Amino acid sequence: MEFHRILLLLIPSLYFLLPLLINSWQQIDPPWFIPYLVWFFIIIFAFLIERRKRDV
Repeated sequence: MEFHRILLLLIPSLYFLLPLLINSWQQIDPPWFIPYLVWFFIIIFAFLIERRKRDV
């Protein structure tokens, strides 16, 4: 079951992160913090999932 939770987090993460990276590579002057902001939300989401699992 642990493996399935990792995949459920990894697949949407890649879905949201890869287009941002591709667009930032194509732009002349992209904001540097966009990938960090996306990863921040992914980490918060993973934290909330783990906290909810421990409470149950």
